[in-house]
This record gives sequence, structure tokens and C-alpha cells, in this order.
Amino acid sequence: MRILKIVFIALLIKLSFLTVVAQEIQSGMSYTMAKLSQEPVKVIGEVWPENSREVGDTTFTIYSGASVDFKTYFVNGMQYDNIFNPNPTGMYINGKEFLFYCSMEKSIRLNYNNILEAKEFEFLGKRYLMVVSFREDCLGDNCRYRCYNLFDISNERRVFQTSFSSVFQGIDSFGEFNNDGKLDFLRVALKPSQDAVEGSDIDHYLITAYTAGKSSPKQLTDQGHSYYLYVNGDYEVYDFMINQAYWFFEVRDSKGEIAKPTKYFAEYISFDPLYQYLYNPDGVRIEKNNWSIKLVSLGDLEAAQEYCREIQEKEFEDVYIMIDQYSGDITFQVFVGNFISKDGAEREAGKLTTAGIDGDLFDLRRKY
Repeated sequence: MRILKIVFIALLIKLSFLTVVAQEIQSGMSYTMAKLSQEPVKVIGEVWPENSREVGDTTFTIYSGASVDFKTYFVNGMQYDNIFNPNPTGMYINGKEFLFYCSMEKSIRLNYNNILEAKEFEFLGKRYLMVVSFREDCLGDNCRYRCYNLFDISNERRVFQTSFSSVFQGIDSFGEFNNDGKLDFLRVALKPSQDAVEGSDIDHYLITAYTAGKSSPKQLTDQGHSYYLYVNGDYEVYDFMINQAYWFFEVRDSKGEIAKPTKYFAEYISFDPLYQYLYNPDGVRIEKNNWSIKLVSLGDLEAAQEYCREIQEKEFEDVYIMIDQYSGDITFQVFVGNFISKDGAEREAGKLTTAGIDGDLFDLRRKY
């Protein structure tokens, strides 16, 4: 009886130790991408190339392991050139053609179909096909990015595609991060530290979160402030420590202390006329990308804010204000869109024209 009692006490001590260790791991200094998701996805199929066949001048590669008919194609021919006239390539899902992309705007098609990884997964009753491939238009560290093409295959007759690039490769890019019941994904970008040595491998990264939509992804923000993690980690970003954060839940920094929520930009004055910042109509500063569409210049801030509301009522949500004090009197310029690529801005300009709204393409970086 005494022996059983000793064994029982020993088991209790062991269980107590395991519980403490689990708690320490949960609130530890080191993180993985999987630890950031509040609801992981469930992989239901590994998708692999099974065979290939030639039809005329086109080579098809047929994949197995997916619940949908999935294959890639590559058109052969002496008339094609890798640089000046690339071979047409793409994918077919249930007979519908899709192209390879590497950006959220899906503005520039990829001309290679070297698939690194493909998986089918479930999330909250929906099914998705993830395809990861090499990035082709790169030099140096930019070649560390992978191209994601995600397909919502829940309705086999209406397949939706989401594209983005990320340094991290793996299924843990996807999950639930903000508890809104929609599939989200994380994008990991290279962001060197201030003391980084030129020419050395970059080991600091910026992690941002997005919701995968039917048209284009939507970055997750809190009253205009982007959720993000600034981390340093290994080359593949499998393991990292947090340096600075503004996240959905409490995280710990490299010292093991709860990281103070820090907005990506320092505190600022809303609509400060000294600098050409981009603001939303509420005065929250927005990081400028490359291209936008300039609509009007007004002499009054309230008039510009009212005009923004009018444009938003026409279902153009991404409306911004920038102050110009270098053209004489101070004016408040109203813009629609904040795009990385010119193609994305041109498509938005076409939508504005269709809606009867005049505007001009505007290079945010070159002009300011």
C-alpha cells in the first residue's frame, strides 16, 4: 500500500512538472508560425505529380491527392524565349484555367510552374488547395521569397484564387489569427535591422496578417494600425524571437517579458502639414506603397473628409488624404487606392471611370 502511495505521489509530481513546462513553453521567448494561430488548418491531402502527357505543343502534368481535378500546363515551341517571349504556363482546376502569380494584386503572371509544395486543407467547413512555387524575377535575398497561390475549392464550380509572396514556406502560413471565422494568412517579409551588415544574410523579418477574400486579401488592422510582429530568427523563419509587436494577443519579447504593444509608426500629429504622409479620412497615418489615383485637391480638410465619405458610399473603401504645401497654398489631396504595382492602380482607375469618377494615376514614391 505504501509503495502504491509513493508511486501515486511520484506521478502527481511528474504531472505537475509537465504542466509547468507546458506553461513555460506557451509563454516562452521563442515562437514558431504555428504558435501564432488560434485555430490551425487541417491538412487532408498531400498533392503530388502523378504523370504527364503531351497534347499538341502542350505538356500537361497531372497531380493526384486533391479532391479536384488539378494539373499544370507548359506550352512548348521554338518561338518562345525565357526573357522576351516566355512559354505560356498555368494551371487547370476542374477544367478552369488559372495563372501563377506572386503578389496580392495578381498583376504580373509567373512564367515558371516549378511547384515546391501543394496541399489540400480544411478550415471551418471549407476546403482549400495551397500551391507554393519559386519566385522567378529575383536577385540576391529576394530569391528567398516563395510564391503562394491559394484556391478556395469549397464550391467546385466557383473557385477563388488568392496570391501572395512570403519568405516562410509551409502550411502554418494559414489559420485563424483574429477570431473572425474567416481564413487568414501571414506574410513574412525581409526587413533588415538598423545595424545590419551589408552583404550578410538578413535574419530580421516583418510578419503581417491578412484575410483571404474572394477578390483580394484584406490586411488586418486595428483602427488603422496594422497588426504586425518584428522578429529575428533562423534562415527559414521556423523559429524566431519577437523584438517589437502590435498583435492580436499578448506575446513575449526576447527577454521573456510581455511585449508592449507598439504601433508600427511613432506617435504623430494627424494631418500634419509638414510631411507628405498618407492618411485615412480619420487622420490615421498609412504606409505609402507606390501607386494611387488622385481624384481632387481641396482647400479645406473637412471638405476633403466629406468627399472621402462620398467616394466610400460608392463602394471604394480605400480612400486617403495627403496634404500638399509645396504648390503654393496648402491643399488636401484625395486619393483612391494604395498599390504596390502600377497594374493594380490602373485596374482601380478603370473601376472609377466606370463609376463616373475622374482621376489620374499618381506615383507616390517619385513625386514625394
